[in-house]
Amino acid sequence: MKAVVLFSGGKDSALTTLLLEPFFDQLELITFSFGQDQAWKVAASVAGQLGHPHKRIVFDKSVLDEALKILLSMGRPNDALNYVHSVAVETLAQECEFVADGTRRDDMAPKMSYEDIRSMEDRLRMQYLRPLGGLGGKTIRIMASEYLEFEEYLSEKYPASDFEVGLRYALIERHGQKEVDRIFPKNHTHTKVVRRKRFVQEIERKKDQAC
Repeated sequence: MKAVVLFSGGKDSALTTLLLEPFFDQLELITFSFGQDQAWKVAASVAGQLGHPHKRIVFDKSVLDEALKILLSMGRPNDALNYVHSVAVETLAQECEFVADGTRRDDMAPKMSYEDIRSMEDRLRMQYLRPLGGLGGKTIRIMASEYLEFEEYLSEKYPASDFEVGLRYALIERHGQKEVDRIFPKNHTHTKVVRRKRFVQEIERKKDQAC
């Protein structure tokens, strides 16, 4: 059984991947790109650390155009991030029944409503998996620390492979830094996984030996 995971290389999408491992024979980690930057390579490198195949998908130009239009009209990133996320999930649903992401309980965006999830699952005959949906940021950090070594960076100084960084790049290129400063929050940070510390099987083996 196979699942695909929307993957940025941060602790949330990496922890999602680890939580799904016991249930799927194959996991493929997918990073979407807007095409202008090389930030997706961060996720590709982390996928290698986790031991799963990685693929990059470039959004159609029309998706970027629409996302930038939403950013400029709304003056905040949430609606544009929700739009891009829904396009990504539906794109993956065309080729795989099980589509997962690392969105969590306290995320403002990207986030799909219950009604949107039900509609998507019915329309596309897919299953949307959100393992961190009931967990808060503090809990996720503690859980991820057990199995992953990760670091936190300012997005402006160390780009990540997430939607927000890609939109920032495109907005700067087309409309300049002033629009980025107007729309996006200052001091935005993200995490990047450095390495996988251990596997669940290792812990289980130690417990068996102790008994």
